[in-house]
Amino acid sequence: MFHRMNRGLLVIIFLSVAVSGNSRNTTQAQRRALYAPRPEYPLATQKRHWAGHGVFACKIRSDGTLASVDVLRSTGHQMLDQAAIIAFRQWRFQPGDMKLVKIPITFWMNGSAVRHRMSGAVIPD
Repeated sequence: MFHRMNRGLLVIIFLSVAVSGNSRNTTQAQRRALYAPRPEYPLATQKRHWAGHGVFACKIRSDGTLASVDVLRSTGHQMLDQAAIIAFRQWRFQPGDMKLVKIPITFWMNGSAVRHRMSGAVIPD
C-alpha cells in the first residue's frame, strides 16, 4: 500500500499483481514488478469530482518493458484513462516469459481525499 500527499490530498494505492492459477505463480508475478509508478489523479478531474473504474491490459516484452497498454474497460473519463496509461507505460518487469498483465484500477474521491486502487492479474499467453 502506498500513501502520498498530493496538493494537500491523500493519495492511496493498493497494488498487487496476481497470476491466474496457483498462489506460487502469484508470488512470482509480484516479485517480477520492478518499477510500478502510480497514476497521477489529474487536478481537472479532482475539481470535477470525477471517479471511475477501468481495466487495462499491458503487453510485456521479453526484456520486461511494455510493448503496449490497451483499455479493456474505460473508467468513463478519457482524462482518467490517460493518467492510468501514462503511468502503466512506465512500468518495468523482470525479463522473462510474462506476456500480459491485466490491471483493474479505480479512481475515487472520499471527502477531501483522492484515491485510486489498483490490482492486477497476469494472464499467461
